Amino acid sequence: MNKKLKKFVIWLMVLSISISAVSVVAFCEDTTDVDYSLNIEKVINNLTVLSRYETVTKQSLYETAFKEVFKNDPEAYEAVMKALLSSIDENSSYFNPEEAQDFIQDLNDEVTGIGVNVFSSDENIIVSEPIPGSPAEKVGIKAGDIIIGADNFDLRTMEFEAALDKIRGIEGTEVRIKIIRSGISEPLSFLIKREKVVLNPLDFDVLENDGKKIAKIKIYSFTNTVAEKFAEALKTMDNKGIKNLIIDVRDNGGGYLDQSVKIADMLLPKGAVITTEDHKIGMLNETYTASGQGKKYNIVILINEMSASASEVLTAALTENEAAKSVGQKTFGKGTVQTMQSTFDGGIIKYTSAYYLTPSGENIHKAGITPDIKVENSVKPVDMSDFEMFSLSTTYRKGDKGPEIEQAKRMLKFMGVFVGEVNDVYDENLKIAVTTYQKMVNLFPYGVLDITTQFNIYDKLKTSTMEVDDQLQRAIDIF
Repeated sequence: MNKKLKKFVIWLMVLSISISAVSVVAFCEDTTDVDYSLNIEKVINNLTVLSRYETVTKQSLYETAFKEVFKNDPEAYEAVMKALLSSIDENSSYFNPEEAQDFIQDLNDEVTGIGVNVFSSDENIIVSEPIPGSPAEKVGIKAGDIIIGADNFDLRTMEFEAALDKIRGIEGTEVRIKIIRSGISEPLSFLIKREKVVLNPLDFDVLENDGKKIAKIKIYSFTNTVAEKFAEALKTMDNKGIKNLIIDVRDNGGGYLDQSVKIADMLLPKGAVITTEDHKIGMLNETYTASGQGKKYNIVILINEMSASASEVLTAALTENEAAKSVGQKTFGKGTVQTMQSTFDGGIIKYTSAYYLTPSGENIHKAGITPDIKVENSVKPVDMSDFEMFSLSTTYRKGDKGPEIEQAKRMLKFMGVFVGEVNDVYDENLKIAVTTYQKMVNLFPYGVLDITTQFNIYDKLKTSTMEVDDQLQRAIDIF
């Protein structure tokens, strides 16, 4: 290299070092709004290219950094694990040991909490179904409600499992739940006492129509015992000589896949495809087929927009094998399989490991299942024979008593606004309900049952409607 060229190269190196030094000084002066992850990524990329040692690789640098960080800050481990899993999709999570216990408990038949089946969609916690007889059902929580708050915590800013942890709690304690409900502009607030809720995964009824007996099995959730309970219901059917069956999975957000497969196996002929797990690695794919124990019934399955996951597996298995007709609305469209694994610390990772395919090989994820017979439930006016008009002569406040206070509680409870015991005492729960209602209808929200609010409540109820279960009636008519 000639002297001029060598001098020029040295000058460029000095200039480069000087510019880097200026950048470092500038970085040290102001670190606000710095994307540290991006900076680390750039440093690691540079080191893997420019470091002289062959052992310096992207993987080795990350591994060393993680080990050192976790050694000095164990809490960072949980943060990283949650970030890793949640980056996959909304159905993948890391549960620390305490959260893992709650999660497993939720999939079993006894939980402590408010008593709702929920699922996550677009970072929202959506109620698929309040558990029958649970505190949530008693106060008026409905399928489709979006839970946005628990006490003073905004659940929209939290990971799914962390949010659930705020809803759960010790038996006997109270939690204020805030929800968004379709058609109501303002959020609703409910004060709910947590209880131990024994889950009944299904209900069995016998209906009669034109002299025909029809068994109806409502499946609330695919818990770890639902297939066993379903088999018991079928045995009762057989003992009664009933061949007509309605399976209701409306508002059922899913659960254990194997339970759905077992139920389908009870209703399909030998060799019928139930579902296929479609993995990234083809050799892991698994197709589930009926074993031949299935009995033949006349089946209608009820579905709606809240029927998801295991509910959709059962629906597709029965309808595509022509063992049932489906009635209702298009399903939710959750066509993924989650796998759970224990971690060394006693936690659990749950991650999406496969799609499930219908018997025909269709992937219904984010597409849903269209029913054979589409039926939308209608509405009818509220029967006002159970409600009387207020005298419109007295204003009521907290601490007051009287029959019109009891009437206000019944009306607001019917609307899904009032939480608590219906009696003639103007308590804190009624004050909250009146305030909530006043916000809903743009009255001054001060929790006093004044004459304007009384008239508005009665008028609102008189012009309200109730849903009619036309879907169930259409299913009955098929037989």
